[in-house]
Amino acid sequence: MDRDKILQHFIQETEKHTSCTMLDKIEQLLATNKPQITDFFDPYQQRIADRVLHYYKEIKQIAWGGYDAAERVRILIFPTARQFSIHNVPLACVEAGLPVQAERLTHRDFLGSLLALGLRREKIGDILTAEGRVQVVLHPEVLNFILSNWQAVGKYSIKPRAITPTELTPGTGRFRSIKTTVASLRLDAVASSGFGLSRSKLVPAIRAGQVKLNWQSVKNASTAVKEGDIISVAGRGRVEVEQILGESKKGRVRLLLKKYL
Repeated sequence: MDRDKILQHFIQETEKHTSCTMLDKIEQLLATNKPQITDFFDPYQQRIADRVLHYYKEIKQIAWGGYDAAERVRILIFPTARQFSIHNVPLACVEAGLPVQAERLTHRDFLGSLLALGLRREKIGDILTAEGRVQVVLHPEVLNFILSNWQAVGKYSIKPRAITPTELTPGTGRFRSIKTTVASLRLDAVASSGFGLSRSKLVPAIRAGQVKLNWQSVKNASTAVKEGDIISVAGRGRVEVEQILGESKKGRVRLLLKKYL
């Protein structure tokens, strides 16, 4: 399949970058007949990868992030004539205990502390938090660096240790439920309620590409939101539209939102 013809189907920046990455991996695979693997992809990038691989019937893929339903995964591609499993996807994992006082730390606190070390986001998989501990899935090449240099999150000292993927304990994650009403299911209206920001602040953020809907940058504030959608704002985490509860007596839309912590 002609590379340029495939790339014509991808317009946005993330689409172009991810599709080029996949095509580079595919070309290496076809040239060497050796399996190739990506860094961590979010769900939107995974959809783009699927679209690219659709053009190559002779190639199979395995997507794995350390546990079932992992959000961020690495994608292993290989010829259909060969057999591989999730055990062939290289991953590393670390765990760190947390003091009771650190219960207010959020996902973005942990991610921010890792990125502050100079790591690129694509080298970091899912971050799993629960009472008393945090677990992180990583690219193996950064494991030793993390063990030596990840010493604090906020004002709290930590001591990470290596664990195996079988020791991961994914749960539902920490979140806060928000019952609210909005004038409409526009992106700016729903995000305003979920993040506690005025629409006058959100609209410029949307136009600047700082707001994502289902991991995809959306620059139109009037984009419609539906049940199950995930909205994220740079530096402020993410909100899930858990339920649309119908109209209020005043004609507004009642929502149940899930704000991830």
